[in-house]
Amino acid sequence: MARIVVADDDPDILNIVSMSLEAMGHDVLRATNGRQAVELTRSHAPQLVVMDLMMPEMNGYEATAALKADPETADIPVLALTAKAMRGDEEKGRQAGVDAYVTKPFRISQVIEVVNRFL
Repeated sequence: MARIVVADDDPDILNIVSMSLEAMGHDVLRATNGRQAVELTRSHAPQLVVMDLMMPEMNGYEATAALKADPETADIPVLALTAKAMRGDEEKGRQAGVDAYVTKPFRISQVIEVVNRFL
């Protein structure tokens, strides 16, 4: 199956999403902040990144923008998984380069549906 980076600073969400994707046969690399997500993406060339937007060290907007600015990672789809659901938040994510947007709280089936669409 696919290699996927999952980045979220909430350990419960990180585990739920990662374990669900692993149960489907995907190889999941876990990050707890945006900087780790960028490093894992650059070093492991995943087919998809699932990115929380509000994380320490480097937020998901900054991490996504860094990945999209790098020719080596620019084509890797980024799925934002975030509690940022106010008017304008999705547009801000799209401007950073987010390819899809799922808001928290979410059903894991929503995440899997979007993951499958990109893979």
